[in-house]
Amino acid sequence: MQRLLFAAALALAAPASAAAPEETAAIATVQRFFDAMAAPDGAAVAAVTIPGGVFTSIRPAPNGGTKIGRVTVEDFIRNLRPGLHEAMWSPKVVLRGTLMATVTAPYEFKLDGKSLHCGIDVFDLAKVDGRWKIAAATWTAEADACPELTATRQR
Repeated sequence: MQRLLFAAALALAAPASAAAPEETAAIATVQRFFDAMAAPDGAAVAAVTIPGGVFTSIRPAPNGGTKIGRVTVEDFIRNLRPGLHEAMWSPKVVLRGTLMATVTAPYEFKLDGKSLHCGIDVFDLAKVDGRWKIAAATWTAEADACPELTATRQR
């Protein structure tokens, strides 16, 4: 009985475990996407995405409404250019086994070193041939959100 209590006390005192391997792999896929975008390396973007995937941007419209933009992975790749940089922090991962993952995180987007906007990224991933691939992405693009969102960044 004492051993059982001691083991339970140790388990409760232990620090929270690191991210599960599948969570880490899903986050790494999103980071490879960001790295490829910054390169700019269309082949590397294609390697971590599913052909025909759609990216959706959601931004405030000047009239107070919402502006939605959509682009396929292939058009996104064609429009890559030097100077793009996106950084996320505090990603959260939801897994459905090894079938599906969603990675959500605040981010900051820079062009040629100048911050353009911040927002929330949502990446939907599927496991294809043993590797996580981005099936779709949706993000908010909010020029006024950087002070609020970057304040949550752990430095």
